[in-house]
Amino acid sequence: MDNELEDILRRNLKDFLINEEGFTLDRAESSKTSFKLRRGGEILIAAERTGGVWGYFNLNDRADNGTVVDYLQNRNGGRLAFPLGHVKMKVRGKPYFTGSVVPGVPRPVIRAPRDLSQAVTKWNQARPVWGLPNYLAGRGLAADTVAAYASALRMDKKGNVLFGHTNQDGQIVGYEIKGAQFNGFAKGGVRLLCRLGEVAGQEPVKIALTESGVDALSLAQLVGRRDSLYCSTAGAMSSHTLGQVERLAAKYPAAEILLAFDNDPPGDTFAALVEKTLAGREGVRRLRPRLKDWNDQLREKAAVGVAPSQPPAP
Repeated sequence: MDNELEDILRRNLKDFLINEEGFTLDRAESSKTSFKLRRGGEILIAAERTGGVWGYFNLNDRADNGTVVDYLQNRNGGRLAFPLGHVKMKVRGKPYFTGSVVPGVPRPVIRAPRDLSQAVTKWNQARPVWGLPNYLAGRGLAADTVAAYASALRMDKKGNVLFGHTNQDGQIVGYEIKGAQFNGFAKGGVRLLCRLGEVAGQEPVKIALTESGVDALSLAQLVGRRDSLYCSTAGAMSSHTLGQVERLAAKYPAAEILLAFDNDPPGDTFAALVEKTLAGREGVRRLRPRLKDWNDQLREKAAVGVAPSQPPAP
């Protein structure tokens, strides 16, 4: 690789997209290491990857990803129509090294911090989980499983089970709502990660990422391990969530990370996003349920009274 190209790949792609391409920064959905950028209906995630090279991916088009080279070639007819020489001419001498704003290009949109007070208040008003809630019993979960992870759970006045999502400081920022009549997320809350089984001072052997709190509990029960961490993303994968996953992977460097998302195209998309985010980290693998999700597999096991034919790796 020639020196100029190597230099180009290490420049701040976020600033290039804002200052040269007309994207705006979604501050509310960005983290310190991962940036969500919008231009009309186009949504890109940009981040500095291993080795200092900047990359991006398109949330609406899995084939649209890579470096600034890929970005420009994908939008200018491909490699033959827009070779590396054209790329170098396009970015040469641009002022986005320092993030300065080019006249005539819209400045990034800075959104006010989200007010989490309503979600936090309702979480604090909900009661701790004692025993086995009817809804979880109906999903095939056992009392000892629920008891093991009850610190991350609450119940509201309607009998719904709440799965708390926390930031890196352990503070509640939102919660999943799961019940027989309603499934949703706390109004005004933020989807990050619901962590089941994290113990201060102890590194988990495995970290499993699932799409719901019920699936996280179901996988924990199927596997039968108490030395692992089971996390729910609440069916979303924002740049905030990816940032949390990055920090979790850095906090527990020896833990194997299992991409235990649903066995369907959205689950594969979530797994691919995490794989890109953790590119270069060892011990990351896809763990796919045999049925659509882990709760389906748990309930099948309960119905037939035998272990599933393709159990999760211990």
